[in-house]
Amino acid sequence: MKSTANLGAFFCPGRKLLLMMKLTGLLIFGGFLQVSANAYAQDKIKELHAENKSVKEVFKLIENNSNYRFFYNENFTDLNKEVTIDVKDKKINDVLKELFNSSNVTYRVLENNLVVITPAGAAQVKVTGYVTDAATKDPLPGVTITIEGSNTGAVTDATGKFTIQVPSENSVLIFSYMGYLQQKISIGGRQELNVKLEADTKKLEEVVVMGYTTTTTKNLTGAAQAVSGAKLKDVTASSMDKMLQGKVSGVFVGNTSGDPASAPVIRIRGNGTLTAGNSPLVVVDGIIGGLPNPSDIESVTILKDAAATTLYGARAANGVMVITTKRGKAGKTQVNFRTNVGTAQLNTGRFHLMNGTDLYDLEKGAGATLDPSLRNINTNWQKQAFQNATNQNYELSTSGGNEKTKFYLGGNYYKEDGILKGTGVERFSARLNLDHNITDKFRVSANFAGTQTSDHDNSNGSLYQYYTNLPWDAAYDAQGKPVNPLNAANWYGRDMTNFLYDQQYNYIKNKRQSLEALVKLEYDITKWLSFSSTNRAQYYHYNQESNGDVRTSSGADDRGNLYNYYQDSASYISSNLLKARYTINKVHNIDGLVGAEFQQANLNDINAKGKGVLQGVNVLDGTSSPMAIGGTKIDRAFNSYFIQANYNYNYKYYFTSSFRRDGSSKFGANQQYGNFYAFGASWAVSEENFIKQIKAITNLKVRASYGTTGNAEIGDYAAIGAYSINTQYNGYPGAYQSIYGVPNLSWEKAYNTNFGIDLGLFNRINLTVELYQKDNKDLLFNVPLPGTAGYNYISQNVGSVRNKGLEINLSTDNLVGAFKWSTDFNIGFNKNRVTELYGGQDHIVDPISGYFILQKGQDMRSFYMRKWAGVDAANGDPLWEKLVTDANGKVTKTTTNNYNDASLQIVGSASPKFFGGMRNTFSYKNFQLSAFLAFVSGNDVYNSTRELMDNDGAYYTYNMMQLDKDWSRWEKPGDNATHPKYTIKGNKNSQKTSSRFLEDGSYLRLRNVNLSYALPKAWLDRAHIGNARISIGGDNLWTLTKFSGLDPEVDDRGINYIKYPTSTKWFAGLEINF
Repeated sequence: MKSTANLGAFFCPGRKLLLMMKLTGLLIFGGFLQVSANAYAQDKIKELHAENKSVKEVFKLIENNSNYRFFYNENFTDLNKEVTIDVKDKKINDVLKELFNSSNVTYRVLENNLVVITPAGAAQVKVTGYVTDAATKDPLPGVTITIEGSNTGAVTDATGKFTIQVPSENSVLIFSYMGYLQQKISIGGRQELNVKLEADTKKLEEVVVMGYTTTTTKNLTGAAQAVSGAKLKDVTASSMDKMLQGKVSGVFVGNTSGDPASAPVIRIRGNGTLTAGNSPLVVVDGIIGGLPNPSDIESVTILKDAAATTLYGARAANGVMVITTKRGKAGKTQVNFRTNVGTAQLNTGRFHLMNGTDLYDLEKGAGATLDPSLRNINTNWQKQAFQNATNQNYELSTSGGNEKTKFYLGGNYYKEDGILKGTGVERFSARLNLDHNITDKFRVSANFAGTQTSDHDNSNGSLYQYYTNLPWDAAYDAQGKPVNPLNAANWYGRDMTNFLYDQQYNYIKNKRQSLEALVKLEYDITKWLSFSSTNRAQYYHYNQESNGDVRTSSGADDRGNLYNYYQDSASYISSNLLKARYTINKVHNIDGLVGAEFQQANLNDINAKGKGVLQGVNVLDGTSSPMAIGGTKIDRAFNSYFIQANYNYNYKYYFTSSFRRDGSSKFGANQQYGNFYAFGASWAVSEENFIKQIKAITNLKVRASYGTTGNAEIGDYAAIGAYSINTQYNGYPGAYQSIYGVPNLSWEKAYNTNFGIDLGLFNRINLTVELYQKDNKDLLFNVPLPGTAGYNYISQNVGSVRNKGLEINLSTDNLVGAFKWSTDFNIGFNKNRVTELYGGQDHIVDPISGYFILQKGQDMRSFYMRKWAGVDAANGDPLWEKLVTDANGKVTKTTTNNYNDASLQIVGSASPKFFGGMRNTFSYKNFQLSAFLAFVSGNDVYNSTRELMDNDGAYYTYNMMQLDKDWSRWEKPGDNATHPKYTIKGNKNSQKTSSRFLEDGSYLRLRNVNLSYALPKAWLDRAHIGNARISIGGDNLWTLTKFSGLDPEVDDRGINYIKYPTSTKWFAGLEINF
């Protein structure tokens, strides 16, 4: 018997060895229990009595009465012999010496009371061999060979040769090489092994869900990109669309607000419409509509070009998001629990408000008469408005079944408090997905889902007041109660509002409830022909309640007011498909479908507002003034027919074509139906023999497509007209035509051209490049009418816009082996131009915002305003650019300090030149670290907040922002400053709209960092847990930008006005599978 051993020289694979190997990693992660093995060996066994028991049984007795655990080979016969032992208060080493006396056994006590048992003098076996490519026969250098259940390993040299010492003739070797399928080989007494590894083509065989159909990456002819549900959920967000940011090339996601209840703007391949809807179509589980809870999402596929989207016809001009929810799999029932909890805090960026001293000195220097005591008063309104908020997410699901019936059942609770006090969102959701094979040919699936979301906004203007309230105004009185400015003796701010006071009484509450039921029937008519019918019904309810208490500034004028809004909507859709798939002579592969789809929806809403409400009375019946009551009723329907045909020859040459005819109740009788089509082709070059000889190329495919799609997201009655019944004549109800119908109003159409290249190298580099051009024509625009017409405008198809660009997706496996490093990178370039306007006009100024112009040849998000020319060094006046045109048409640039004389011109664009994201993932043993960067570049953002907060004294009863580090204010003649002289009541309209407030909106943001650790399998086996992972991380941890505001992230219009900023979040998470 010996007390030392070569631990790698004996064990066959087994649970206990795996537990021992992985335990050390967890101890390192925890950073405790780092003491030597000898220290553990000093622990004593209090009492042990065994008579005629096997050594294994004695082990069990020790384990049951101490913290020691034993690891050994079950087949070791010396452990089956019977022994008798009687010890008391002895060290473990003394007990083991007595137990193994005269036995051919060696042992070692490891950290955390682990005792490893091996046969003394276990001999090692030397194994040599070569590893080659199964197809090309070429040697593979750098292949990792490990002994199963241990950390012992080796690597092949440049000739593919390896040598390794193994502890047993029955050891199993694992051969791993990036881009190849892993192999496990039992030595079986052999000392020489020649191993052939097969190339891993799983990336080419990955399923891509296209909605009505599914295909594989290998067979894809269109532009589509998939994101797994796991990659979506690496950030903390209340909805799937927010999680998508930076993860798909060509897809712009702009978070318009940091409010947890807000929804982002999503644009696929640029803006393509003037007044119609710009958002992509959402398809869930093969049928149009819906937006499931993020915890239930299996994958999201973004369809971009016509070959991928035309089957959705009139609603696909803005792209399509295809979402697949989780479903059960045959086998053991799985239970999954996932949670993360965290905190969020305000990130002020480069924006800082003045304190009381700074503001006093600024205004006093401009000649204001102020009480000197104000210089020492400093109310921190930021601290009063914002908080460190909490967020929590809990997901519980179970799935499983057999070959006949499978199920998935999931529930989720999500709650996120906003960093702005008084805001937040809470959601409950549940989903049940069932699949049942009635016969071998007949299948039925059913989905049931329900969600309730509540959000509130009790901030009562605190965001606006955070910016504008003066630091000289007290938030609380001497008794610690919020000050009511309407009754305060000294309140210096212009708006006379204290959100802290209003928050006691006022509120806005929103509640949304949705129910969904889906049934899908599938029947295989023959081996190559099948029929399916998918039917879904949805119900949605929304209500809002708001209260403006009579005691507050927002309710004082009305003597208190109440507002209630209720909306109910229901929809039904039926999609019926006949699908065929046939192969002729093993090389001609044909598949296709014919479909018919019908959708009907209705919406009813009612609203009521009352004035004159006693304080604390929150029912409309309690209002003293007549209530203003309104409501609408909307019915809409779609009817569609479509067909698609696909052909490939020997999986080398692919052709696809599709056609859809859509009818919509939104359009007049003359244009109620629209036709849309697409053609696509691809060539799998890597399947040609001349490419197969180049072993570096594992995949090469070129693709091309052309087709049309439509945009039906217009007003429900723009074509047929509508009447409003909200007037009276001689005391009787009356009606008037509120919308002028245009029977010839037609669909907006998008003509898409796409070229793509897919390249795979060494089975570890994958590159996709897309070139596209999208021409959106017959755009709907509200054409102004003369005042005598009786209407303000009429909708017509009058404009065209072109988007063209480049998209790049690159994924690489940079390092393989024990330490792994992979990178996913995407970037999208897009150029937008207006190509046609109504009536042959050259330009149209946006009459609503006044910030934009539609001009032929320019970006449709072009900023149109006076151009800032700086500050007059002589007197501190503001300067703008003035364009003077002489009789010969020559334009001369000059400057003026008269705002009204300055020339309106295009000064920038809100459209970014490029945007994208990059993820790096590192893993070592059970640890994984990922970091995700998102970026946007080349876009201008109009920081309209500065019109209020950087106003040069125009709004001297508002607070001011501090000058950025690169800014300076004019104080005396000769100063070369960025800011004009500060003048009470303003300096010649310097605060008005101009390019002075137009800033570079580019940013690089560390969107997420996540560190996780998978608990050792052997530990989990004891608790009957399949897998468990713990994680810590953060969102929006760092931002690089020149933008002077709180947050450079805006929507596609590029306007930043009193924005609710994006928060920095920290979280900890746990995921367990049973």
